[in-house]
Amino acid sequence: MTEIFILKKPAEPLTEEGTYYLPRWRRRRMERLHYAPAREASLGAGLLWRYAVEKHGVEPEEPVRFLQAGKPVFAQREDLHFSLSHSGPYAMCAISDHEIGADVQQIRPVHMSVARRFHFRERDWLAEQPHEEQNRDFFRIWTRKEAWVKAVSRNQLLRLDQEDVIHGPEGWQFHEFWLDGEYLATVCAHKGEDIQPPVVLDTEEVLASFRQQERLRA
Repeated sequence: MTEIFILKKPAEPLTEEGTYYLPRWRRRRMERLHYAPAREASLGAGLLWRYAVEKHGVEPEEPVRFLQAGKPVFAQREDLHFSLSHSGPYAMCAISDHEIGADVQQIRPVHMSVARRFHFRERDWLAEQPHEEQNRDFFRIWTRKEAWVKAVSRNQLLRLDQEDVIHGPEGWQFHEFWLDGEYLATVCAHKGEDIQPPVVLDTEEVLASFRQQERLRA
């Protein structure tokens, strides 16, 4: 089963309390960032990750390691997998008992020359779409591609032109949904996997859960 968690961050910066609850591996990642919006996005994704894995009985400081392709995985267990993404005010975390990939992107104007990086069958499909829908459909390919790469990359980061994600790939399925009509979120999961509807949260709900956990541990 695959569960999807979405955090919609407030317009103002997350509080110092949020940093306090951040798992160490995400704190180290955030501290390497110098651009304030990027730090905020990394913080939001880290808080959502903690919330999601705690729902599965995982301790917030469960060791995480990085594969050669850069993919984060649990260091001491192979029965639970996760994938993180963020864009604008949204953070997204997918949790599954199989490999999983997730990506969220804001739909924005893009020059179609970027599509040269795609698989040739994806480029052909995109060229066949109505002109007024091509920008949206570009991001259908892009989010599927990012989610698929996150799901399958282990020792080597796969290229964007390596697989056709519109007509395949075999053995995988994609689940797409919209956030505020402006952000497209996509999950790549094993074919036949039960994908649950996304759970959308705000920051206060997430922090309240952490406070409650601290009270229970006290």
